[in-house]
Amino acid sequence: MKKLVLIIMGVTLFLSVNSDVQRKQIRSGDYDIVCYVALKEIKHFIEGREYFWFKTGEIHNSISQSGGLVLHNEYEKFYRSRQLAEKGNFDYGLKDGEWRTWHENGNIQSISTWKNGQKNGLFLSYDEDGTKIQSGTYNNNEKTKLWINHKLKDTVYYKGDSAFSAKPKSKLKGFFNRIFKKRDSTERAQRKLELQLKRRTDSIERIQRKQERQIKKEKGKKTE
Repeated sequence: MKKLVLIIMGVTLFLSVNSDVQRKQIRSGDYDIVCYVALKEIKHFIEGREYFWFKTGEIHNSISQSGGLVLHNEYEKFYRSRQLAEKGNFDYGLKDGEWRTWHENGNIQSISTWKNGQKNGLFLSYDEDGTKIQSGTYNNNEKTKLWINHKLKDTVYYKGDSAFSAKPKSKLKGFFNRIFKKRDSTERAQRKLELQLKRRTDSIERIQRKQERQIKKEKGKKTE
Protein backbone atom coordinates (compact mmCIF):
# COMPACT_ATOMS: atom_id res chain seq x y z
CA MET A 1 0.00 0.00 0.00
CA LYS A 2 2.79 2.37 0.95
CA LYS A 3 4.56 1.54 -2.30
CA LEU A 4 1.41 2.35 -4.29
CA VAL A 5 1.07 5.75 -2.58
CA LEU A 6 4.68 6.55 -3.39
CA ILE A 7 4.12 5.62 -7.03
CA ILE A 8 1.03 7.87 -7.25
CA MET A 9 2.91 10.74 -5.63
CA GLY A 10 5.79 10.26 -8.03
CA VAL A 11 3.50 10.24 -11.07
CA THR A 12 1.69 13.37 -9.83
CA LEU A 13 4.99 15.14 -9.23
CA PHE A 14 6.25 14.09 -12.67
CA LEU A 15 3.10 15.40 -14.38
CA SER A 16 3.19 18.70 -12.50
CA VAL A 17 6.83 19.27 -13.39
CA ASN A 18 6.45 18.31 -17.06
CA SER A 19 3.05 19.91 -17.70
CA ASP A 20 3.06 22.75 -20.21
CA VAL A 21 0.16 24.58 -18.55
CA GLN A 22 -1.14 25.33 -15.10
CA ARG A 23 -4.79 25.81 -14.10
CA LYS A 24 -5.78 29.05 -12.37
CA GLN A 25 -9.01 29.94 -10.60
CA ILE A 26 -9.49 33.66 -10.00
CA ARG A 27 -12.13 35.93 -8.51
CA SER A 28 -12.14 39.24 -10.38
CA GLY A 29 -14.77 41.80 -9.40
CA ASP A 30 -18.20 40.32 -10.05
CA TYR A 31 -16.78 37.36 -11.95
CA ASP A 32 -15.07 34.03 -11.31
CA ILE A 33 -12.51 32.97 -13.90
CA VAL A 34 -11.09 29.56 -14.71
CA CYS A 35 -8.13 29.62 -17.09
CA TYR A 36 -4.74 28.13 -17.86
CA VAL A 37 -1.31 29.70 -18.19
CA ALA A 38 1.67 28.54 -20.22
CA LEU A 39 4.63 27.72 -18.00
CA LYS A 40 7.23 28.36 -20.66
CA GLU A 41 8.49 31.90 -21.12
CA ILE A 42 7.50 33.70 -24.31
CA LYS A 43 10.42 35.63 -25.78
CA HIS A 44 8.99 36.87 -29.05
CA PHE A 45 5.81 38.94 -29.30
CA ILE A 46 3.87 40.09 -32.34
CA GLU A 47 3.96 43.86 -32.64
CA GLY A 48 0.65 45.58 -32.05
CA ARG A 49 -1.20 42.51 -30.69
CA GLU A 50 -2.96 42.44 -27.31
CA TYR A 51 -1.55 39.81 -24.93
CA PHE A 52 -3.29 38.49 -21.81
CA TRP A 53 -1.17 37.26 -18.92
CA PHE A 54 -1.35 36.25 -15.27
CA LYS A 55 0.57 37.66 -12.30
CA THR A 56 -0.04 38.00 -8.56
CA GLY A 57 -3.50 36.47 -8.74
CA GLU A 58 -4.82 38.73 -11.50
CA ILE A 59 -5.18 38.74 -15.28
CA HIS A 60 -3.57 41.65 -17.11
CA ASN A 61 -3.36 42.70 -20.72
CA SER A 62 -0.80 44.73 -22.66
CA ILE A 63 0.25 45.44 -26.23
CA SER A 64 3.23 43.61 -27.74
CA GLN A 65 4.49 42.34 -24.37
CA SER A 66 3.77 40.34 -21.23
CA GLY A 67 4.67 40.91 -17.61
CA GLY A 68 3.87 37.38 -16.44
CA LEU A 69 2.71 33.93 -17.56
CA VAL A 70 0.61 34.22 -20.72
CA LEU A 71 -2.85 32.66 -20.85
CA HIS A 72 -3.04 29.48 -22.93
CA ASN A 73 -5.80 27.03 -23.89
CA GLU A 74 -9.32 27.27 -22.40
CA TYR A 75 -10.73 30.36 -20.72
CA GLU A 76 -14.08 30.63 -18.92
CA LYS A 77 -15.60 33.54 -17.02
CA PHE A 78 -18.72 33.17 -14.84
CA TYR A 79 -21.18 35.53 -13.20
CA ARG A 80 -21.57 35.07 -9.44
CA SER A 81 -24.78 33.20 -10.30
CA ARG A 82 -22.55 30.61 -12.02
CA GLN A 83 -24.01 31.57 -15.37
CA LEU A 84 -21.31 31.49 -18.04
CA ALA A 85 -20.34 35.03 -19.10
CA GLU A 86 -17.50 34.44 -21.57
CA LYS A 87 -15.72 31.49 -23.14
CA GLY A 88 -12.88 31.11 -25.62
CA ASN A 89 -9.32 29.95 -26.18
CA PHE A 90 -5.91 31.57 -25.96
CA ASP A 91 -2.85 30.69 -28.00
CA TYR A 92 0.11 31.81 -25.86
CA GLY A 93 -1.52 35.03 -24.73
CA LEU A 94 -3.51 35.79 -27.89
CA LYS A 95 -7.22 35.21 -28.40
CA ASP A 96 -7.78 32.52 -31.01
CA GLY A 97 -10.76 30.74 -32.54
CA GLU A 98 -14.39 31.34 -31.62
CA TRP A 99 -15.23 33.48 -28.58
CA ARG A 100 -18.70 33.81 -27.06
CA THR A 101 -20.21 36.06 -24.41
CA TRP A 102 -23.56 35.72 -22.61
CA HIS A 103 -25.98 38.02 -20.81
CA GLU A 104 -26.58 37.13 -17.18
CA ASN A 105 -30.01 35.73 -18.08
CA GLY A 106 -28.28 33.08 -20.18
CA ASN A 107 -28.99 34.52 -23.63
CA ILE A 108 -26.07 34.81 -26.04
CA GLN A 109 -24.58 38.31 -26.20
CA SER A 110 -21.93 38.05 -28.93
CA ILE A 111 -20.05 35.63 -31.16
CA SER A 112 -16.69 36.60 -32.63
CA THR A 113 -13.86 34.84 -34.46
CA TRP A 114 -10.21 35.50 -33.66
CA LYS A 115 -6.88 34.62 -35.23
CA ASN A 116 -3.54 35.46 -33.58
CA GLY A 117 -5.10 38.11 -31.37
CA GLN A 118 -7.11 39.85 -34.08
CA LYS A 119 -10.78 39.64 -35.03
CA ASN A 120 -11.05 37.73 -38.29
CA GLY A 121 -14.38 36.47 -39.58
CA LEU A 122 -18.03 36.63 -38.60
CA PHE A 123 -19.29 38.83 -35.75
CA LEU A 124 -22.79 38.72 -34.24
CA SER A 125 -24.33 40.58 -31.32
CA TYR A 126 -27.69 40.14 -29.51
CA ASP A 127 -29.69 41.99 -26.88
CA GLU A 128 -30.84 40.45 -23.57
CA ASP A 129 -34.06 39.19 -25.21
CA GLY A 130 -32.07 37.23 -27.79
CA THR A 131 -32.86 39.56 -30.69
CA LYS A 132 -30.03 40.04 -33.17
CA ILE A 133 -28.59 43.57 -33.08
CA GLN A 134 -25.68 43.56 -35.49
CA SER A 135 -23.87 41.25 -37.89
CA GLY A 136 -20.81 41.67 -40.05
CA THR A 137 -17.27 40.54 -40.82
CA TYR A 138 -13.85 41.54 -39.52
CA ASN A 139 -10.54 41.32 -41.31
CA ASN A 140 -7.48 41.88 -39.11
CA ASN A 141 -9.51 43.82 -36.51
CA GLU A 142 -11.12 46.08 -39.15
CA LYS A 143 -14.74 45.98 -40.25
CA THR A 144 -15.05 44.84 -43.85
CA LYS A 145 -17.77 44.20 -46.43
CA LEU A 146 -21.44 44.44 -45.47
CA TRP A 147 -22.53 45.21 -41.87
CA ILE A 148 -26.19 45.14 -40.86
CA ASN A 149 -27.85 46.90 -37.94
CA HIS A 150 -30.87 44.63 -37.58
CA LYS A 151 -32.72 46.88 -35.14
CA LEU A 152 -32.40 50.01 -37.27
CA LYS A 153 -32.67 47.97 -40.49
CA ASP A 154 -29.64 49.85 -41.74
CA THR A 155 -26.65 48.63 -43.75
CA VAL A 156 -23.10 49.95 -44.06
CA TYR A 157 -20.44 48.65 -46.44
CA TYR A 158 -16.83 48.90 -45.27
CA LYS A 159 -13.84 48.95 -47.60
CA GLY A 160 -10.40 49.90 -46.32
CA ASP A 161 -10.72 52.87 -43.97
CA SER A 162 -13.99 54.05 -45.52
CA ALA A 163 -17.68 53.33 -44.91
CA PHE A 164 -20.32 53.47 -47.66
CA SER A 165 -24.10 53.29 -47.68
CA ALA A 166 -23.88 50.89 -50.65
CA LYS A 167 -21.24 48.61 -52.07
CA PRO A 168 -18.69 50.82 -53.87
CA LYS A 169 -17.80 50.08 -57.47
CA SER A 170 -14.33 48.71 -57.98
CA LYS A 171 -11.78 50.89 -59.73
CA LEU A 172 -11.13 48.13 -62.27
CA LYS A 173 -14.81 47.86 -63.10
CA GLY A 174 -15.06 51.63 -63.40
CA PHE A 175 -12.00 51.63 -65.67
CA PHE A 176 -13.57 49.11 -68.04
CA ASN A 177 -16.89 50.94 -67.92
CA ARG A 178 -15.13 54.13 -68.94
CA ILE A 179 -13.37 52.30 -71.80
CA PHE A 180 -16.59 50.78 -73.11
CA LYS A 181 -18.43 54.07 -72.64
CA LYS A 182 -15.70 55.86 -74.56
CA ARG A 183 -15.80 53.17 -77.24
CA ASP A 184 -19.58 53.50 -77.54
CA SER A 185 -19.27 57.28 -77.75
CA THR A 186 -16.62 57.00 -80.50
CA GLU A 187 -18.72 54.54 -82.46
CA ARG A 188 -21.76 56.81 -82.21
CA ALA A 189 -19.74 59.80 -83.42
CA GLN A 190 -18.34 57.75 -86.30
CA ARG A 191 -21.80 56.58 -87.33
CA LYS A 192 -23.06 60.17 -87.17
CA LEU A 193 -20.17 61.33 -89.35
CA GLU A 194 -20.79 58.54 -91.88
CA LEU A 195 -24.47 59.49 -92.00
CA GLN A 196 -23.58 63.15 -92.59
CA LEU A 197 -21.16 62.17 -95.39
CA LYS A 198 -23.79 59.95 -96.97
CA ARG A 199 -26.34 62.77 -96.86
CA ARG A 200 -23.81 65.15 -98.38
CA THR A 201 -22.94 62.64 -101.12
CA ASP A 202 -26.64 62.03 -101.89
CA SER A 203 -27.18 65.79 -102.07
CA ILE A 204 -24.28 66.26 -104.49
CA GLU A 205 -25.53 63.40 -106.69
CA ARG A 206 -29.02 64.91 -106.74
CA ILE A 207 -27.61 68.29 -107.80
CA GLN A 208 -25.53 66.61 -110.53
CA ARG A 209 -28.55 64.70 -111.84
CA LYS A 210 -30.62 67.90 -111.81
CA GLN A 211 -27.90 69.72 -113.75
CA GLU A 212 -27.69 66.90 -116.32
CA ARG A 213 -31.44 67.04 -116.85
CA GLN A 214 -31.30 70.82 -117.26
CA ILE A 215 -28.52 70.53 -119.86
CA LYS A 216 -30.46 67.90 -121.80
CA LYS A 217 -33.54 70.08 -121.71
CA GLU A 218 -31.63 73.11 -123.03
CA LYS A 219 -30.06 71.02 -125.83
CA GLY A 220 -33.52 69.83 -126.81
CA LYS A 221 -34.79 73.39 -127.11
CA LYS A 222 -31.86 74.40 -129.38
CA THR A 223 -32.48 71.42 -131.65
CA GLU A 224 -36.05 72.51 -132.18
